[in-house]
Amino acid sequence: MENAVASYRPRWYHLSKYSVYASYFKEYLAFKDFKSLKASLKYMFSHRLPSEEYIASSRMGRFLVRKGTTDFQYINYAYEREVKKFIRKHMNDFDVFIDIGACIGEYSIWLSQMGKRCIAIEPVNFAAVYKNIELNKQGNQIKVFTCGLGSKKDHVYFQIMGENTGSSYWDRDAKQEPNVHIETFDSMIDQFGIKDTDKVLIKLDAEGMEPEVIAGASNFIRNRKNLIFIYEQFQGDTKNDEALLSVANFDISDIDEANRIAIKK
Repeated sequence: MENAVASYRPRWYHLSKYSVYASYFKEYLAFKDFKSLKASLKYMFSHRLPSEEYIASSRMGRFLVRKGTTDFQYINYAYEREVKKFIRKHMNDFDVFIDIGACIGEYSIWLSQMGKRCIAIEPVNFAAVYKNIELNKQGNQIKVFTCGLGSKKDHVYFQIMGENTGSSYWDRDAKQEPNVHIETFDSMIDQFGIKDTDKVLIKLDAEGMEPEVIAGASNFIRNRKNLIFIYEQFQGDTKNDEALLSVANFDISDIDEANRIAIKK
């Protein structure tokens, strides 16, 4: 997981990334979010994180940026920009958005304000999700579930990453007491309130547990007609593709170098 955390760290000497950094800075300036701009520059040059929490506004909504975290990255529209472009282009192709590994709820906040019904599933950062829902007055549009998802019900230990809590993961070798409850997607479906006629978009970011989440959602995936998945998958790693294709037929393609799109046939 060291590499996953490091991938979020901007570095001033990576000149090839300056156009990306500029897009982040432009977004902060557009919304007069000078605190996040300062935090971003500080992180870029020293890797130090905010020492105090604050409220910030972005194109995504209003958010609590927690001290000692990289929340200021997640709330920036430039973060996973190609994913957001895809979603905007396909707004008519889904009614319900399900965010598995919702982090601080930024995608659900963003889409709920555009009228989408959202389901945020987050086992670690759920307090931040609730706070951000409150800040944006989206309680009627977003359902929150404070558990992890897997192939079976369980109680496990999650290694919570200090600065980048969005990269927290299930530590199978840990000796510590379990701190996260695991459910299966299929066992929770009645709680989601999804109609048979609903078109569904699922964003899946489970830090390596994606195949198990998919296995636990096999009945839903098999029986749902209008279904789209967005998930993280890096070059050379096909396990998530294989997990989906073992359940149903999908057209799969890249969104960017780190994210894939699967549309059920």
